[in-house]
Amino acid sequence: MKSTKSTMTRRRMLASGLAAPFVSMMPGVLTPARANETVKLQFMYPVGVSGDINTIISGMISEFNATHDGIEVEAIYAGSYDNTEQKVITALGVGEPPALWLPINSSLQTFLGLDALEDITEQAKADDIYDDFIGGFLDTAISDDRLYGLSFQPSTPVLYYNKDAFAERGIAKAPETWDDLLETAKALTLRDGDDLKRWGLIIGGGWHDWMFEGYCRQNGLVPWEKDKVLWDRPEAVEALSFWKTMVDAGCMAPASTWQGSANDFMAGSTAMLYHSTGSLTNLRTSSPFEVGVAFMPKKKQFGASQGGGPIMIAKNQSDAKKEAAWTFARWMTNTQNQAAWSQATGYLAVRKSSWEQPEMQQYLTEVPQAEVAMKQAEYSGAFLQVPAYSRARDTLKSAIDRTLAGEIAPETALSDATTEVNREIARVLRRKKG
Repeated sequence: MKSTKSTMTRRRMLASGLAAPFVSMMPGVLTPARANETVKLQFMYPVGVSGDINTIISGMISEFNATHDGIEVEAIYAGSYDNTEQKVITALGVGEPPALWLPINSSLQTFLGLDALEDITEQAKADDIYDDFIGGFLDTAISDDRLYGLSFQPSTPVLYYNKDAFAERGIAKAPETWDDLLETAKALTLRDGDDLKRWGLIIGGGWHDWMFEGYCRQNGLVPWEKDKVLWDRPEAVEALSFWKTMVDAGCMAPASTWQGSANDFMAGSTAMLYHSTGSLTNLRTSSPFEVGVAFMPKKKQFGASQGGGPIMIAKNQSDAKKEAAWTFARWMTNTQNQAAWSQATGYLAVRKSSWEQPEMQQYLTEVPQAEVAMKQAEYSGAFLQVPAYSRARDTLKSAIDRTLAGEIAPETALSDATTEVNREIARVLRRKKG
């Protein structure tokens, strides 16, 4: 049976209230409302999950523009997180960055290395940011105790599962350990001779390096430090070897795409799926079966890696634009908007006060799957905060892909990837010091 859809109305989605007054740290700067001309801002953002996120963000920005005289925000959809990062870097190179952008949180060191980010620590201290934002989410925008963004759409991977498929196979509950996961995936895989009818498990491709970090954390390893990656450690090798075991057992797809994996799940082509919490609402309301949500199974412990990103403000722009950008970022992350955004998408609301709102409490009663995602976040940490982040991701994804395709052994793949990435990180750090 399909789960009940949220009863959230458009009014609730766009609930806003005006942003708290901005305490200017820049003496003599006019507030946007008193400026002679409208302050125009460009906000560049990605869509990193399944569902119609564009429509939701466009609606929020239209509401902001309608309720804030003196500021006009232009939404610029940039594609994926990777595309957004590259477009912002290109714009920075010609001295015309957007006023704000929404990158994956792991790109923090990249943009700091380009001296591109406005430090908003003092504005945040004068507001309620440090008091009301959930600490682990805010941490992904902090470097050397300074804040460079407001968390907007944090997420972790979770295990989605088809409750109808579980019932067909007489499986009473979601797997809790890696061993359980393997046996459950075997039981859920369907074949008619050599013809595959349904995978037991798919790990969403394109971001499987993010999922892999979660597996490392489940095995007791944070697989990076601020100046190096640790993928060659035994805990990481064991994690990738386990993935290969599931592929070799014929119960896990050896490869997939991000959107394709979500589509396969909704079509019933896989019974279990690792995907972002940000896909919760779309998967739950678009699937013709009841969708279950569980923690990612553990090895030594539960563990997950935080994805999603903060709204960041460009350093190289006028003070008037910086102040207007803060007003917009603060509005997008206020209590009501975060509660509504979380319900509309499945991303985790960044404020404690958002989770306390009556409409959010009602939503959690109607959609208990959302509470699973929030509880798992307690076991999560920031994702891959190293220099040369994009290069690191590409290298790790290739190592995983080649391993699952049977081209290379897990130990060799991860050892080679670690050596290559750490060499690149060292080069970037030397250049920065120079």
